[in-house]
Amino acid sequence: MASDDASLGVRIKRMRKRRGFTQEQFAEKADVSVDLVRKLEQEVRHTASMSSLTRMARALDIEIAQLLGQSGAIHATVDEQAVGILAIRDELSALDYFPGLGDDNVFNDQPPTVEHLSGALKEAERVRQQGSFAELGSMLPGLIAEARAATQALSGAEQVVAYGLLSEVLQIASTMMTGLGRPDIGYIGLIRAQEAAAKSNNELLHAMNVSALSWVLFKQGRLNDAETAALRQAAFMEPDLLRDSPQRIAVWGILMLRAASAAVRDKQIDRSNEHMNLARTAAARIERDYNIYATPFGPTNAGIAAVNAAVESEQFDKALTLAAGVPGNGWVSPTWKSRHLLDVAIAHSELDHDEAAVEQLLVAERTAPEWLRYHTLGRQTVRELAERAKRRQAPIQRLADRLDIDL
Repeated sequence: MASDDASLGVRIKRMRKRRGFTQEQFAEKADVSVDLVRKLEQEVRHTASMSSLTRMARALDIEIAQLLGQSGAIHATVDEQAVGILAIRDELSALDYFPGLGDDNVFNDQPPTVEHLSGALKEAERVRQQGSFAELGSMLPGLIAEARAATQALSGAEQVVAYGLLSEVLQIASTMMTGLGRPDIGYIGLIRAQEAAAKSNNELLHAMNVSALSWVLFKQGRLNDAETAALRQAAFMEPDLLRDSPQRIAVWGILMLRAASAAVRDKQIDRSNEHMNLARTAAARIERDYNIYATPFGPTNAGIAAVNAAVESEQFDKALTLAAGVPGNGWVSPTWKSRHLLDVAIAHSELDHDEAAVEQLLVAERTAPEWLRYHTLGRQTVRELAERAKRRQAPIQRLADRLDIDL
């Protein structure tokens, strides 16, 4: 996609006029207020909720990424070599996957053991949860190649385990690609991950790949598909909340949270609340926080998801009330925590609590600095607050400088 240095408001105005919409017609089609459209186009506001932006993109029949543009003012410049995007892409689309072109000798050295792969995968998961894209990108191409080699060199029970490990590393690579704005590569990777999961005989891994797929579709703005994918897999599982293992209940709960997120962004509030209530029931049943294939689920993440839903539906007072009830001693990964802090910052910002919003963003930066650098909504929020700051060299302006955001 070509670079577009225009502001969000200028892009909206330009695309709206190309399609022959008045501001009122566009607002009605996108199901947003005319006041929001006017303020964005007049550059009184520089951003809006992702729910509103997604509906605007759909009304204009474009991808959300195209609406947001590739301006350095908002989007971080991705050094594709530094974060390993091209190398990971090459591994996810290797010739060996193409029918008739497979090579049985994909790894010339001695193939790794299951124990070696398992240890390397745990380290990759740790780095992923920290949001350290450059470090993760340097690890993944070799780890994918090693896991593929192991599935071909091993046999019996060890081969089954190797396929599971391959599926996990492919899922990590796919979600990383999507997080860096390459959802098409992420989708391809998840197909590979699900093919490997089918050979691992691991129901929970299969389901977590569907959860990742739902997130990829969500990032593409395909909200109905994202919700449907999560709900279909959840229906296949049909857990018994009284008898099933906590891990199986947790995976089902993760799927319900994915469905809730897609529904609320699609402005299906009642449906989202229904999914969210089921997820919170599952979280209450398992009582504590679990880490399922590097994805958290339990009372803490269910509470965080409820805050996100309130922000997405622009119920900012409710979001802050819910945030106060999120368990303070619970566990989520650094990236999940930073995403929650961003939601709280957005709620404060929308209520004109700028000082509180900045405080949350600074904590988010300390928690997962590289994640914040690449997160579009986070960068938009920082820019909005920095431009509202009255004092030069205020903490928010220094944060904008650290994130290379043009003001």
